[in-house]
Amino acid sequence: MPPNIMDNKELVDRICQDIKKSKKYKSVYDKTMYRIVRDFSLKNNNQKIVEKKAKNLLHQIWGAFYATRPNFKKVLIRLETDIKSGKSAQESVLPILRLQSSVAERIPILSDFYKKIFEVTGVPNSVIDYACGLNPLTLFWMDLPASAKYQAFDIDQDQTDFLNEVFGILKVKNATVALGDVLCDQLEYADVVFLLKLLPCLEHQKKDAGMELLKKLSCKYIVVSFPVKSLGGKKAGMADFYRNHFKSMVEKEGWGIIEIWFDTELVFVIKK
Repeated sequence: MPPNIMDNKELVDRICQDIKKSKKYKSVYDKTMYRIVRDFSLKNNNQKIVEKKAKNLLHQIWGAFYATRPNFKKVLIRLETDIKSGKSAQESVLPILRLQSSVAERIPILSDFYKKIFEVTGVPNSVIDYACGLNPLTLFWMDLPASAKYQAFDIDQDQTDFLNEVFGILKVKNATVALGDVLCDQLEYADVVFLLKLLPCLEHQKKDAGMELLKKLSCKYIVVSFPVKSLGGKKAGMADFYRNHFKSMVEKEGWGIIEIWFDTELVFVIKK
């Protein structure tokens, strides 16, 4: 019989501490680390096995999106140099967006991406971007009014600190980035909530987690997106697979859903 979570807390704490000693995983949100280790420990109380499984899952849902972990201090120095040389915010952040594969795929469609989404939702007064990665830097393509509030959440402490420093350098007043995990934190209200390429990552962690999140969110619109190719560049029917899976998942909810196809991303806008 799997050990009770209360009996297993010491094991979970010890594994989390060991994983956090790793340079690769030291910046992962404590709540996320604990949640993942706890879930695996309920199925197996072998420390080495649980630690290996936890690291593998963390790589799949987080680590794999950086080919090489950026040196954020050097990136900030380069950004400040670009701004001082007269480059615009868009020009200055483009090289940063290329550092993370999932966001880099969005670069070719940025000129139309938010324009087409906000044609459906209307220009929002508040936006929340969950599991944001480096996507907050695409704020400079959103054309939100200065009064609009943009909040982003991710499980990477170093990355969230970096993004807030970028916004400081670029004198952005209406945007903040913080640690957050949709599977264990309280969810706030926003007019529009972005779940960009997030649902497949949630399904890796917990069965039906994506549908549970969609039902739970408090908002006017949810923007869900899926990749149309793998991180390795293969399409192999991914867009059709995700489209069919998503449609079957939400068909009984009675939500209004608009589908928007882009060259590198499939988007659904849900009206709740």
